[in-house]
Amino acid sequence: MDIIRWIVPLFVALVIFLIIGWFTGNKEYGAKDDERSQLIKQRAIVGSWIFLLIMLVINIIFSFFGLRTGLLKGAPFNHPEIFYLIILVVSYFIYYRIYSRRLSSNE
Repeated sequence: MDIIRWIVPLFVALVIFLIIGWFTGNKEYGAKDDERSQLIKQRAIVGSWIFLLIMLVINIIFSFFGLRTGLLKGAPFNHPEIFYLIILVVSYFIYYRIYSRRLSSNE
């Protein structure tokens, strides 16, 4: 049982390390992206985090002023962290697609 306590965090850390490299396109993490791909990934990261911050601010405003009605009253999950993580990942891929089309070399 003690070995699992050591293996799981090491495995999670390795996976996070590889995911960060893929998302950022940074050569320090082993990604082999050109400058254009790095720029697209970095803009997508910034856009998705800004979108998440806007969602959180809207959530706070709705809670503060009691504007929640109908479907907005209940959380979509028992764990709202999962909901916000899903929003973050989905918005990253949406922004990635938007920026890759904008910065495509076919123009």
